[in-house]
Amino acid sequence: MLQHHRSFFLLMTNLTDKELCLALKSGKIDAFDALYYKYHKRLFAFLYKMCDNWHDAEDMVQKIFVKIWERKEGIDVEKSFNSYLFTIAQNEAYDLLKKRALLAYHNDYIFTDVEDNEDNLESKKRIETIYSLINEMPERRRHIFLLNRDDGLTYRQIAEKLNISENTVDTQIRNALNYLRKELPKYFKVFTMFLLNIF
Repeated sequence: MLQHHRSFFLLMTNLTDKELCLALKSGKIDAFDALYYKYHKRLFAFLYKMCDNWHDAEDMVQKIFVKIWERKEGIDVEKSFNSYLFTIAQNEAYDLLKKRALLAYHNDYIFTDVEDNEDNLESKKRIETIYSLINEMPERRRHIFLLNRDDGLTYRQIAEKLNISENTVDTQIRNALNYLRKELPKYFKVFTMFLLNIF
């Protein structure tokens, strides 16, 4: 039975994209597997080049193929599957990069405002409050956040230093900033509108 399945799969991989998409539209899982087998490496390389993060690229590959399966009935077999697939991939990568940029801007906004006015009593109070809130974070999240914020390490450098994935670093820093976004307006009205609307 296993040999029969393997032979059938090998047969499927020799079909054209159009033939595979026709089979996929009818719900054949082997056609889906064949398309995944055919495009996975190229798609991963494309996404990795765009986002420079192994875990993000792999996560996006999985997410994209889930979308392909969910939208299989709507695939236009007369159009290039390759173009369809990589258009989805490009959009996913752009969304990720936009989120990264917004997160970096959010981080810079919180701290630059107070650092540019260090002699101001109100600014000193903000710095104290920010670091007081940081100290209330879980130890691992606080450590990762401060390695990025105070030591200036990149996500990759932090991941290598702590022997964790860059995706974990990203998640912890994102959670730290979301926590500050939620808590800071309670102390400083000047942050309220910006922090509530940035995400």
